[in-house]
Amino acid sequence: MIEHMDWPTLGDIHLDVSYSANSASQVAALEEERERLAEKQAEEIRRDRLRNDKAACAMEQTAVNTAETNQYLQETIKYQKKAIGSLEEQLNYLKQLNDVNERQLQVLRNIFASGEDGVAVEKELIKIIRSQIDETHPLWEYVKDKGGDLLVNGVSAGLPILYLSLRTYLASKGIMLP
Repeated sequence: MIEHMDWPTLGDIHLDVSYSANSASQVAALEEERERLAEKQAEEIRRDRLRNDKAACAMEQTAVNTAETNQYLQETIKYQKKAIGSLEEQLNYLKQLNDVNERQLQVLRNIFASGEDGVAVEKELIKIIRSQIDETHPLWEYVKDKGGDLLVNGVSAGLPILYLSLRTYLASKGIMLP
């Protein structure tokens, strides 16, 4: 059987409430500190995200600027290549023109280099003049059976004919006069 036990009554129990109140205030203080730390961490996380977002925007803008710069440089290079090509064509043309001029100059040097060549040139010019004029022309008397006197006598009357003859002769040698 169960024996009867005397249970203490409330008057017999002495509770120390000061400890319980102290514990409750400590728990509340700890809870407040935890909330404050949580808010601080959340704020730091927001700042980090904001910094990261700004950095991402800056990197994105840098990428866009770099792409635009690359496009501009590619176009510039394309135009520079065209300009270089054009200049190279001009240079080649000028080299060819210089070669032609050098050949023409050499022909002229060869023509007038010696007295014998000068006489041959004079005879050739007289022959060309004779083929271009008839007996009615004022130069006919000078060229019909004369040679070197042509240049001394009648130059004013025959200058157009002389020029045309010289031009024809030089053209036969590959030199073009206007």
